[in-house]
Amino acid sequence: MAGSSGEKTEKPTARRLKDSREKGEVARSRDLTAALSLVAVTIALGWLGAGLCHGLMERMVGALRSLGERPLATIESTSLTTMLWADAWRFTLIAGPTIFVAGLVSVGASVAQVGWMVSPKAAELNWGRLSPASGFSKLMPKQAGPELAKALVGMLMLGAVCYMVVRESFYQAPALMAMTPGAAIGSSWDHIARLLWRGSLALVLFGAGDYALQRWRWYTQVKMTRQEVRDDARQQDGSPEIKARVRKVQREMTRRRMLNAVKASTVVITNPTHFAVALHYRRVEMVAPVVVAKGQDVMAARIRKVAREAGVPIVENVTLARALYKGAEIGDAIPAALFGAVAEVLAYLVKLKQLFL
Repeated sequence: MAGSSGEKTEKPTARRLKDSREKGEVARSRDLTAALSLVAVTIALGWLGAGLCHGLMERMVGALRSLGERPLATIESTSLTTMLWADAWRFTLIAGPTIFVAGLVSVGASVAQVGWMVSPKAAELNWGRLSPASGFSKLMPKQAGPELAKALVGMLMLGAVCYMVVRESFYQAPALMAMTPGAAIGSSWDHIARLLWRGSLALVLFGAGDYALQRWRWYTQVKMTRQEVRDDARQQDGSPEIKARVRKVQREMTRRRMLNAVKASTVVITNPTHFAVALHYRRVEMVAPVVVAKGQDVMAARIRKVAREAGVPIVENVTLARALYKGAEIGDAIPAALFGAVAEVLAYLVKLKQLFL
């Protein structure tokens, strides 16, 4: 039983999940992020690939033409710098949209996995991460084995896809000799697009499996023992001893207020020993009498004692005392069904000249 109490079998509490998130310990798959980025690049190249190839071709043709027109021209450092900057800007305009889409999807994939998260604790300096022992522990079979197996599975999946596409292209390669340059470029682009599509979809499947594995590992780490759940509840809501003490103090304060209200009440109706109910009534100010205190057994005795010390009339009525105790809470007016019985008690007090002094 002692050993089983230390097993992590309980679901993590909201506090535990929040602490784990603040430390940067979340379920995240870099392989899935990379795969989705590759899919986005493949789609972007499908839309923008023709324009990209056309722009690169124009630049190459222009460079070759300039060399043909001025084969003996001297290239100075300033002109070379200008050409490099122009080519860099041209390449940015051509490939920039594709790179932007890849970056945007990469960020979106990370946010989709863990949400928008900023964890300063994860950026704090931790000397334990720099320890050689901690680094060597990651090479142990228990930790390195699953990672190696995962890498081998990914390599086999991607290798199989690439092999099938390359083999198909190899058989079709002789047909390129009979094609025009434009048709050969178009056919080659089709093969490249097919390779990108199949490879990216294979990586998406692999990344989804890796994300499921990472989430299972993370959930296993954040699960709690029963003792940890109890400790978390104490930290969140306070210890049971403190809460019991607070409730006791609150009950005592309520009793004191109730007993003070008995001193100003109009009449106390008793059982005579088991129940006691104190009523307050002012004919000009109130429509019906209000229950200001009630109690049973020990509390009923305290109410009677306070009433006698304060000179409040005490009337014994077994049926009415029980009905008032069960039918009205402190601060409530008496139930309508008891108006007649209470009115008789008040009339009795009037006859004794103790209602209005």
